Amino acid sequence: MNSVLESVIANAISLGLSTIVGFILFVFGVNTQTTVTVATGVLFGFAVLFLVARKHYPRYKRRRTKRLLDQALNVKENETDEEKVVFKAKIIERVQLENAGVQLQENSSVVEFMNQASCEPHIREAAHNAKKVKILTIRGEKYFLGPNSYLYHLCTTKRSKDSTIEVLVLSPDSKHISDDLASKLDHESAEEIRAKMRAVFHYLNLLAERIKNFEVKCYDERPNFKILLFDDVMFVSSFAEDGPKNDHHAKMLQIKRDGNPLFLGFERFFDDLSKRSVSLSKEVVGRV
Repeated sequence: MNSVLESVIANAISLGLSTIVGFILFVFGVNTQTTVTVATGVLFGFAVLFLVARKHYPRYKRRRTKRLLDQALNVKENETDEEKVVFKAKIIERVQLENAGVQLQENSSVVEFMNQASCEPHIREAAHNAKKVKILTIRGEKYFLGPNSYLYHLCTTKRSKDSTIEVLVLSPDSKHISDDLASKLDHESAEEIRAKMRAVFHYLNLLAERIKNFEVKCYDERPNFKILLFDDVMFVSSFAEDGPKNDHHAKMLQIKRDGNPLFLGFERFFDDLSKRSVSLSKEVVGRV
């Protein structure tokens, strides 16, 4: 379809240029026969030029793209130009998103993704008709806050009576939230983090009051894992690495329940942590 469109556009341009050349010759008094001959020659010349360019341009574009990528990725460790560093990071992130690094296989019980964003379609698919949902995270706004959140549809569509949603979020009073952590996350203070958490928790509390079998609890332990469980499919990432604790840097695993001890182990970890957690009360979120 694109090649046909390109041919039509090229022919239209060539015809237009040959017509203009013919008109100019006619204005300058060149006889009609000569004008037609020259215009036809121009048209033929442009057609040949288009065919040659069409054949060689993709090759030139690939070479040019490779050269530009080499220049963009050739950033030294002591580079002081922040724009170059940021641009390189964006290119690498884009490639990682387009090529998750692992091709899904029907019988594969564990699949690794570069980050949460690269497996977002699989998360949404697994959550679409899930009856048992368990979410372990730090705040939870990415999953429930607003119509673009991953699990917003679970809060707005009619669900079966046996459907349950369990959410575990970090307590805003957790000792893990410190001024040192705030500095690493580019926040002014620990209290700023707590204020944002309470704002999200206020919304989660409203959902828990409105939706049947929607339970939210607060845990007061150092976050180690993010767990998204939908019936027999689970997505897990770890906060244990020293790097930034966000969805762009942490690898995520997709794990299936069938015969997989990892699935059972993470689900038990979630259930045990839930027993040690407290309900998200109005007293907790009332300090927004």
